[in-house]
Amino acid sequence: MKLSRRDLFKRFGMLGFALTPIARAMGYVAGGSFSAAPRFVMFFKGGSFHPASTNPSAITALAGTPIAPLQPHAQDLILFKGMSIHGGSPKSNGYQEEHGAGLLGCVTGNAYKYSKNDSYYAYTDFPSIDQVIAERYRSQPATLGLPFASLTIGAGAHSDADNVGLGQRYISFRARQAGDSQYGNAIEPIQDAGQVYDTLMTRVMTLCSGTSMQPGADQSQLRAALQRKKSLLDFRLADIADAKRVLGMDTEHARRLDGLVDGWRQVEAATDAQLAALGTPPQPGMSQACPTGARPTGNGANKYNLDQLGPVHDAMIGLIKLAFEWDLTRVISFTLSGASSGQSCPSRGVSQAHHTLEHSNNVAGLNTMGTYYAEKFAGLLTAMKGIDDGGGKTALYNASVVLGMECWSNSSSGHFLTDIPFVFAGQGGGKFQTGRIVQANRRNNNDLLISVQNAAGIASSTFGLASLCQGPII
Repeated sequence: MKLSRRDLFKRFGMLGFALTPIARAMGYVAGGSFSAAPRFVMFFKGGSFHPASTNPSAITALAGTPIAPLQPHAQDLILFKGMSIHGGSPKSNGYQEEHGAGLLGCVTGNAYKYSKNDSYYAYTDFPSIDQVIAERYRSQPATLGLPFASLTIGAGAHSDADNVGLGQRYISFRARQAGDSQYGNAIEPIQDAGQVYDTLMTRVMTLCSGTSMQPGADQSQLRAALQRKKSLLDFRLADIADAKRVLGMDTEHARRLDGLVDGWRQVEAATDAQLAALGTPPQPGMSQACPTGARPTGNGANKYNLDQLGPVHDAMIGLIKLAFEWDLTRVISFTLSGASSGQSCPSRGVSQAHHTLEHSNNVAGLNTMGTYYAEKFAGLLTAMKGIDDGGGKTALYNASVVLGMECWSNSSSGHFLTDIPFVFAGQGGGKFQTGRIVQANRRNNNDLLISVQNAAGIASSTFGLASLCQGPII
């Protein structure tokens, strides 16, 4: 009996994908392997680096550019020159404006819409790259057991006019569903570092030893979530048993399904262990000691001054490290500023808003702001390189990290979606060769997102608008 891919999807839903030979070859029994499911971070900084100033002759010659703070990480980087967003012009439903195109094009690579003729009212129907990867990991046995499919955080995650419209505030979106309001598919970033800490520590407390000074957490919600996961596993295993019956016990397809069953069984065993551990002190030496750092208190909401936001950015980077150390999630989006940024940095002599600097062609001010964001990106890379994943590999090696940005300007009117100096970091679990500059020659950032999704096990040669895609660029 032969079944088509359509037949498999019709009968088994998402499980049908796992039944195809290509999907089975993608490491479903990796048991948490980072090569099969590397970490992903979208680090969004707002306005683009000044392109003419971000033009080093080599990846080892970053001095004098706004990305000079990244020099210690040069061998873990890829700098793109001449990359475009949206082919250099907005792809929208009529109104043409580059801020919405820059932000939404950076994270979705797709067309977008407006509710009014103003970039502050831009919105999208399409998922962002972080949510596409998170959805992929939700469907895999090895990563289904992660406490969080994704983490969406920010500090200063807004534009210079959120009071007008929220269209430049969000970088994380799920695919639009029936009944969603205009921003109903946007994921609000958490900008309170204490709230992020509490969310993560609730889960860490179930994994670490009983010697911590941290207060115990209410485990009723966690227990209920684990019970729901166990029920889901039971349904999945029943689906697989049904698939084996349909395919025939003596067929090659059925025999290969045994590997998939093993993957789900591993997740089931881990879930059972978590349930058993709730309320029971772990045995000495069986787990890590709980983190003992102080709870951060900074909140980036409604702040535009980088002197105030800097400590919150640093706290969020520390929390990203915590989440990755304990493998609480593989996917994070971190928004330091929305599009059309209103941020300034008085301590470094920049009192004008970032957006104003662009339109007044204040190159010195733009590079000061760019250097600040590069410092924070370097801080994230340092934190990730400080995590030992075993086998001589770090969390940065086992990650794909995109330093994303929107459009730029050098005049009182007009914005540009070409020559965007995107930066990529990490080896994606061994899939990428870093320490180089790539001449994009006006290829679109879609091709970078294709590379990232391929590393995450999504075998597609397009991401977003197919007309903007040429295939993976790295």
